Amino acid sequence: MMPRAPAESSHSRQRLAARGLVLAGGLWLALVSPMACGQELLLLGGVQSTHSAGEMSYGYAFAYQHNLSEHWYATFTYLNEGHVTNHHRDGHSAQLWWRYLAFDRKLTLAVGAGPYRYFDTTDRDASGSSDNQHGWGMLASLAATWYLDGGPWMLQARFNRAQTPSSIKTNTFLLGVGYQLDRGDRGGPLVPPPGRTDDVTQNELTVFLGQTIVNTFDSETSVAKAVEYRRGLWRYMSGTISYINEGESSTLRRNGVAAQAWLERAFFHDKLTLGLGVGPYYAIDLTENARNQGSTPSRWSGLMTMSASYRLGEHWLTRLSWNRTVTGYDRDTDVILAGLGYRF
Repeated sequence: MMPRAPAESSHSRQRLAARGLVLAGGLWLALVSPMACGQELLLLGGVQSTHSAGEMSYGYAFAYQHNLSEHWYATFTYLNEGHVTNHHRDGHSAQLWWRYLAFDRKLTLAVGAGPYRYFDTTDRDASGSSDNQHGWGMLASLAATWYLDGGPWMLQARFNRAQTPSSIKTNTFLLGVGYQLDRGDRGGPLVPPPGRTDDVTQNELTVFLGQTIVNTFDSETSVAKAVEYRRGLWRYMSGTISYINEGESSTLRRNGVAAQAWLERAFFHDKLTLGLGVGPYYAIDLTENARNQGSTPSRWSGLMTMSASYRLGEHWLTRLSWNRTVTGYDRDTDVILAGLGYRF
């Protein structure tokens, strides 16, 4: 692999900041809009087709769906496009949708579009090394949703077209199930949420244990550990400071500190919280194994996290977090953590 110029790491950090602003902005619209009417969570799976390669693979997605009005809603989606030759790609998208309602609001037909930030493991060379390519594209989608007995359970069929100028272009066909996190008096998608005047989070201290997966074609793993302090800043905003030890694999040893800003929402009488966090990650200890380094990698990376917590009582909680580190030296990782926390 050719060495990277030091300036590229700085450019990568700038792109990460831009990604966070655009994607978090879409989620922000859903969380704090005065027109906001209800939230839904979906899990979808199916197939992915890459026409240029003549190949098919699996695909799956997690989606947070928030109604803005009778005919408009916003989504934040994690999309995994499976594995085709020389491409293991996934990404995140914030989309705005318009829908048509039928059959007493039990059926919706919708079209949506928004920016798509992808992460692609590609370009395996003779030594077995690979690149982590980051880029922007557009995700255009069609969806049909059926609310079973008017809700809260729902079925959805979705088609996605990922149009990316610097990478493969894919189609995904997905089927899945969803659940309305808030409900009102009538069936269908328009569900007014309970209002709130206090913060979703006060103070939390959580310890985690989990697994690090290096984003290479071999997906090397190691045991991960972390400690996180979380503080509520406003109704739907919080901040965290964390120490993350990603462990050591045959490819990478890394641990460091991160600071993130979060958008969060609470459901089921504040028992369940869902959130998205972005921020910088500084590696205190960084060692790349199994390859020659042409230049010293930057210790600065980006960190994007999707997290859910369930409150067991007044003070105790469990939390599940999926962290994606975004580097400029082809050592992106997924750090998946489960933890036990204390609220005070």
